[in-house]
Amino acid sequence: MNTFMAIMSQLFWGVTVGALEAAFATVARGAFAVFGLGGAGWWMVKRRRERQQRRSNARNED
Repeated sequence: MNTFMAIMSQLFWGVTVGALEAAFATVARGAFAVFGLGGAGWWMVKRRRERQQRRSNARNED
């Protein structure tokens, strides 16, 4: 019976650790996706504003 309980205990902890690892990996992937897309969007908005500012300055100089 002790052997059976030892096996069950190891199985329980293995499943628990595996589930926690999978949950953390999913959250980490989601965070990387959010920050990556957010950073790319911010960079594109920044570039667009700079271009519009340059165009506006070029028109005002003429």
